Amino acid sequence: MQITIYTDGACDIHGANQPGGWAAIIQAVAENGDLLKETVLSGGAENTTNNQMELTAVIKGLNALTRPSSVTVVTDSRYVIDIARGSKKILKNKALWQDLFAVAAGHGIRWQFVEGHSGDRLNERCDRLAVAEKRKFALPDAQQATDAEPTSASGVHIYLSTQYSGKDKATSWAAIVRRGDTVAEFCGRLPDTSELEGTLVGAIICLEQHAPDEDATLYTAQDYLAKGMNQWLTGWQARGWKTRGGEPVKHARRWKALQRLADARAVRFRFVKSRDDNPYFQRGKALAAEILRRV
Repeated sequence: MQITIYTDGACDIHGANQPGGWAAIIQAVAENGDLLKETVLSGGAENTTNNQMELTAVIKGLNALTRPSSVTVVTDSRYVIDIARGSKKILKNKALWQDLFAVAAGHGIRWQFVEGHSGDRLNERCDRLAVAEKRKFALPDAQQATDAEPTSASGVHIYLSTQYSGKDKATSWAAIVRRGDTVAEFCGRLPDTSELEGTLVGAIICLEQHAPDEDATLYTAQDYLAKGMNQWLTGWQARGWKTRGGEPVKHARRWKALQRLADARAVRFRFVKSRDDNPYFQRGKALAAEILRRV
């Protein structure tokens, strides 16, 4: 069996702090050429660089391997190839390189460069996936700030709200879930639970109701949730669920459960800064407040 990981990143190569996307396709092929298994991963970030997306794609692909393997990594990034082979030094993105070396440990890796947009079928496929992820984050500032309407009428749109009581040390959560013209409500109250953990629990329960073959967008007022799922998971995993400062990731059990659900589904997590004009968030806020008052 031969394992090959095709990776690509998409971002403005001339600037930093730009919307970007990444993609990795992992294929296991038998000796006779038959495809045994294929895994497709993709994601993005709101503020990133092209090299960061190229690195993230490789990290995500290697992290998907469940045991030490001999693997070929195919990328059109000279930056990744040159440093991975040792022909150039690491000057930037040191934390990401540390993450890559951590997930690469134990694997036998052959690095293969492919010219971008040269007709390689899987490289082109990765590029399309990465560009699609980049476009999800490349929205006008006004639309990012309000999100009064979902960006697409199709798929599932989950509006997640939370309320915390310092007096009772309890968190309530409420989710308004829209599928076309159908709207459903889910909610819960969690004693002795922080608002962050309550948000994670709410997201987990919502995704459990969502079929793997449905596209979904989860809108959240918790920036930590969106950044955790979109940007930080790879580093946490590579460091054994530790932060960059060496501290254990809070609520790692919840993050792992949410990651398993998200990996099996086409889910996008989106932070929404302003929610006052969104009727779904307003209903969720009222429902969470009502649930929080219940004892």
